[in-house]
Amino acid sequence: MSSPPSSKSCSRTDTWPATQWHSFFNAWVFFSRLPQPPGIRFNDHLLNHSSRYFTWVGAILGLLLAGVLVLGDLLWNAPLAVALMLAASLLLTGAFHEDGLADLFDGFGGGFSREAVLSIMKDSRLGTYGAAALVVTLLVRWLAWTTLFEQGLSVWWALPFIAAWSRFWAISTLWTLPYARDHDQDQDSKSKPLATRFGLAATGVALVPLLGLIGWLTPGSVLGLTLAALTLRIVLNRWFMRRIQGYTGDCLGGAQQLQETLALLVLLGLIT
Repeated sequence: MSSPPSSKSCSRTDTWPATQWHSFFNAWVFFSRLPQPPGIRFNDHLLNHSSRYFTWVGAILGLLLAGVLVLGDLLWNAPLAVALMLAASLLLTGAFHEDGLADLFDGFGGGFSREAVLSIMKDSRLGTYGAAALVVTLLVRWLAWTTLFEQGLSVWWALPFIAAWSRFWAISTLWTLPYARDHDQDQDSKSKPLATRFGLAATGVALVPLLGLIGWLTPGSVLGLTLAALTLRIVLNRWFMRRIQGYTGDCLGGAQQLQETLALLVLLGLIT
């Protein structure tokens, strides 16, 4: 994960467009390995407000990955192209969400108390539960994307849509759940600036990329994807509350990976 290069405070003279510009690139740097333009300020306040742009970053990354997939198919074949696309995804994001998925399953699988779960999730070592979750989700994503691509799915909308869609449902966790870690035990957590509610205005901004891409789907497909995503969100949020009484950054990363995997399976079921 890229770390912000500085922590300057916000200027009180910033205009609204300037604040949004800095907030967008706080999300850009936090969730990708891509370079940012000069002069961007980084601090907790801007990162807090950057949550509305997580779907935007996802959509842009999805477009880049669509290019990798098409080029790989031109040079080789669909299965290898999808494998290279997934590898490019890991490089572009620094495996940020996959790391959250692994930590989530290691913690929830290996910890019996709330304190043990949170402690395991902070451990940088990869355990059996996390490794199994990574292998299964990567394999399912590879098989699903390969099948969808071979059946003629337009990756130019599907990849950015799925990337934005999964991030939207992951960040929607902030609508209802509190941050799980105590402040005094997690002063240096890189996810702590995200520990706020996700309000109506932020939700509206986050929906823009989805509204721009969802027109490619039939109403039935939209309904199926929405019902599946809502169901998974309910299940995950109850799981988070029961085990740790809230969420952490690893929970958000794991939710994104699971939402992406589920969306691919739903699409595959609807198309085939």
